[in-house]
Amino acid sequence: MKAESGMVLGIELSSRQGSVALLKDGALLAEKTWLGERVRHNILFQTLETLLSETGVSYSDISLYAVGRGPGSFSGMRMSFAVAQALALPNKTEVRAVSSGAALALAASKEARRIAVVGDARREQFWCGFFQCSENGTPELSDEWKLVPYEELVVPDGTLVVSPEAERLTAWFPKIGTARFPLASDVAMLALRGNSELLEPLYMHPPVFIEPKFG
Repeated sequence: MKAESGMVLGIELSSRQGSVALLKDGALLAEKTWLGERVRHNILFQTLETLLSETGVSYSDISLYAVGRGPGSFSGMRMSFAVAQALALPNKTEVRAVSSGAALALAASKEARRIAVVGDARREQFWCGFFQCSENGTPELSDEWKLVPYEELVVPDGTLVVSPEAERLTAWFPKIGTARFPLASDVAMLALRGNSELLEPLYMHPPVFIEPKFG
């Protein structure tokens, strides 16, 4: 697909704020967000149907699906991929995965060039990614995503720290401000710019196997 062309549907469910968005030829056509601690199929599908109905767009008009792959909510990321791939199947439409952290950095690039996207990975660890933004705001991950113990995370001076869990991180980052959430519109924009990652959720912890209990 030519960059910044066609109809793109973005889906972002990696945080407690879900969102879906439509971009047409690189411009935002419509976007809807909702808050919910638990991801539910019915909310996502109802919101998608409303979005398409209000814009007069059908699934057959979509030329690209863009999905936020995290880091973030395990169930939300899995649902994003399942829904996008199911919707794309009938017309064999392309699906691209984009870092949700990069989408968050894209939005924050209006304020700073160096951005740290941070979240609480539990087990006394942060997950974090450091981004350097170009003049047009495109964020580049300086290194791979990492898990860092609370007491070992060092953020360079002049770096803007953002997180969808900001209210829980004020003890470590007093100037972090309010929570910021990755948006489906930014996921879609990055996909249009050619960003494409593995078509699977970005899990910061390795899978944990728990043996089933039998009575």
